[in-house]
Amino acid sequence: MLRSLRRPKTTTNPLFYSERVRSLLGHDEDRLQRALEDPRSLDLLTWNVFESMDTDPDRAYLASLLEPLAGSDLRAPVRIILWTGRHREPLLRPSPEYVRHIRARVDGAADLDAFTAPIEAPVRIETPELVVLVDTMLDAVPPGAGGRDRVIELVDAGLTHARYVGKTLVVAYVYRSGSDGAARVSARLNSLRDPDRLAAALPWRERVPEVRFREVSWQQLLRTWEREREHFMLSGQPVRDFLQHAERLGLR
Repeated sequence: MLRSLRRPKTTTNPLFYSERVRSLLGHDEDRLQRALEDPRSLDLLTWNVFESMDTDPDRAYLASLLEPLAGSDLRAPVRIILWTGRHREPLLRPSPEYVRHIRARVDGAADLDAFTAPIEAPVRIETPELVVLVDTMLDAVPPGAGGRDRVIELVDAGLTHARYVGKTLVVAYVYRSGSDGAARVSARLNSLRDPDRLAAALPWRERVPEVRFREVSWQQLLRTWEREREHFMLSGQPVRDFLQHAERLGLR
């Protein structure tokens, strides 16, 4: 049996549904170990919060809990799917227009691959009208592939997916409030709410459909999670340890 699929002798992180995590991250041993051992693992935070929220049996109520990430017109049925786009379907590919655009500017196949490979969204929320791609961070602004603007990377690939499924795209960020990275992301999202600035940031597209931008702090999200956790399927999970872990990270 592969070592990545065995339970490590020492697990420092209070990871929920650990066997399910192993089945999803078993292809990437280093990433799995970070989720189990790195106290600053974003995969740990993202998984524990969103995967447990998705166990709420009242899907209409879950939709209301997710409004900060998607807007007030979010309605059930709603699904939360983690770590899709690169290794889990549906793949989130850069648009054909972007691929043509970058091919005209990048020399070398290796460099081109960095810009044109599928990308991952930490969280994808699907509703009848919306597809919501959620990026998660603590203090540092996540880079895009090859150093690309990560927000634009999500918008470009997300618009291609949203067009395919006939839905409106929402791009949302979860960050640690008070950090410099949070301020930078918030300013970036605010600028892109201007349709003209959004169009200028995607010059390879002749037309840029509506994109909605949302943001929420981990602190706010965890307050909601803690208030509602009795409705989630958390029996046998290390809930108290996770809350202490979040407090050590300054998220409570």
